Amino acid sequence: MDALYRFIDVEEECSHRAHSFTLHAGDVRVLQLDTRDEKSAIIDCAIGDKVSAKGSIEIVQGDRRQMQRAAPDIGERRVMDSPIPLLWQPVLKSQLGKVGWVDGNGGLISNLRIWENITLPLWYHKGRDVDETERRVVYWSDMLGLDEAACEKFMDAQPYQLESWQRKLAGLLRALVQSPAVIVVDASLFTNIRDTYVQRFIDALESYAAEGFAVLAIADKITVLKWEKVE
Repeated sequence: MDALYRFIDVEEECSHRAHSFTLHAGDVRVLQLDTRDEKSAIIDCAIGDKVSAKGSIEIVQGDRRQMQRAAPDIGERRVMDSPIPLLWQPVLKSQLGKVGWVDGNGGLISNLRIWENITLPLWYHKGRDVDETERRVVYWSDMLGLDEAACEKFMDAQPYQLESWQRKLAGLLRALVQSPAVIVVDASLFTNIRDTYVQRFIDALESYAAEGFAVLAIADKITVLKWEKVE
């Protein structure tokens, strides 16, 4: 499996221990922390909003799947038989959109419609093609249980018009359609909503990882997630 993202001896001021692990393509994992303060601090570091007090968080440069498909120059056939070296860089210095983020309550902008909340990051970070954006939105909306009629009404709503689980769904959908290499999720996303919604969220994230990406849920309490924990 391809390595995508790693913590190296990461600690915050409120941490009781250092965290070191690597996520590979296809991984869905849980990082269980001791306190809410530590969770908030580690999340900020994990998504590149700040530098960790100790250690480093890094992501692989480029798209390794494209690198593997690329043919070598003439006279460099030897490269084809050798592993492609990993080139790591700090998350803080990586390209915008390489790490996605799902807030536990959705993290929506209150004065924007749901459609704008979901799609604006694509135009800002990647300049995604309109048709591709719509295709991804339809695909993941369906995966999350929204039929065509429900999806149209949902996309036109303001955040204040939605129930808590719908705001959570919108935040998750926003991350999925951006197609980042890694999605970081606040594990409180899965709390205080019906089990059916929880399972839809889990199924969508597992399907996303299976496309060659990785998902990391960060928790400070016991979680319903059965994913393997990282130490």
